[in-house]
Amino acid sequence: MRRTVDGTTAEHRLSRAEVDLIWIESLQWCANNAVYFLGLIGAATYDLAGGAFLVAAVTLVRNLCVSAGNALAGPAIDRVGPRRVAMVTVAAAAVSSLVMGVVPISVPSLVFAAVFLGLCGGFLNTTTHAYPGYLQPDEHGRQRLNGLLVFYSNIAFTLGPVAGGLLVGVLPTNSVYLFMAAVMAVTFLFARDCRERVRPAGNGDAPAGVVSGMMEGARITFSNHDLLIIFVSGFLGFFAFGAFDSLESLFYRDVLRVDIVWLGWLSAVVGLTSSVGAWVLTRVPSSRVDLGLLLESLLAVGVGSMVYVGTDILWVAVLGQAVNGFAWGFLEPVQMTLVQQETPIASLGRVMGFVRFGLMSAGVLPLLAAPFLADAFGVQPVLFGASCVIAVVGAAFCLWWRFGRER
Repeated sequence: MRRTVDGTTAEHRLSRAEVDLIWIESLQWCANNAVYFLGLIGAATYDLAGGAFLVAAVTLVRNLCVSAGNALAGPAIDRVGPRRVAMVTVAAAAVSSLVMGVVPISVPSLVFAAVFLGLCGGFLNTTTHAYPGYLQPDEHGRQRLNGLLVFYSNIAFTLGPVAGGLLVGVLPTNSVYLFMAAVMAVTFLFARDCRERVRPAGNGDAPAGVVSGMMEGARITFSNHDLLIIFVSGFLGFFAFGAFDSLESLFYRDVLRVDIVWLGWLSAVVGLTSSVGAWVLTRVPSSRVDLGLLLESLLAVGVGSMVYVGTDILWVAVLGQAVNGFAWGFLEPVQMTLVQQETPIASLGRVMGFVRFGLMSAGVLPLLAAPFLADAFGVQPVLFGASCVIAVVGAAFCLWWRFGRER
């Protein structure tokens, strides 16, 4: 049977809309990753010489807005479909980043950037995670599309920090925002053409209220066994990542003792190995894509994070990021596939929005606590402890999945 360039059979060649979605996800990750690492936490750490509290404050604003965007996007997707939501969000991101590209970097401007990056990122995060359910009705097709989404977007994830690192090496830091504005303008063209194949009956009658939409998403999530495990394990695992949001740039500066460009280079390592992991996932039989694989991936992320921050040796940090990225290449598309599989299409936006809201809001408390803990114990011990929490959560759920559920 003849195969196409992406390894699929001719009968399962990617549709035009699926290709458009891959471009949307890839371009937005390229731009957002360059801006997040170089233009937000990099600017706070290096341009403004900020400490843990400034980085934590800017990141907190961004994370809260991501969570709000996740929640707001869900009911909107169920009501008007992901295409319209994506178009409006990408246009807003282009305009906002253009503004940041022409104003001097300051604390107020970084707060503004954190707000627009968070809201737009949250909207796009929920939208692209739900979109495959509107394009591919087949279970194996969704798994393949989710894997390819992460595969290609993480190549872009890799290129984004590299491009950002090259830009800030020769231009002012806020040049990365102009880069994002240009990329978002191109992304809008793909969003305009990415038309849904699956439209649930009565889609326009879906409730538009944020609170009612979140409550309905929560009800569906908590009444479904697999969705509940996805939510709880993800919430507890992501809980520890708040410490990284506050302290990771300080770990580069004060522990590894490298300059700002390494924020881009080590992020590129994660993007590269995550692409490899996602590509491998597209070859995994659908019967193997289950909660067990999701929980094993979470455990591997924790172990990789422990290696990443466990020493002050740069090559060890690179190795840890490589392990971390490979595991993420499994974790995210498996999670997407399982949520799409377990959720009726008419409610997919609200459920995906609630799940993403839970994951992204999980790190708020550690984000607030991490600067105080770092003052008391040091940056590296706090990051290593957070990594241990992720690994322990993954190990506990893996043991329960393999042994406890059989009793």
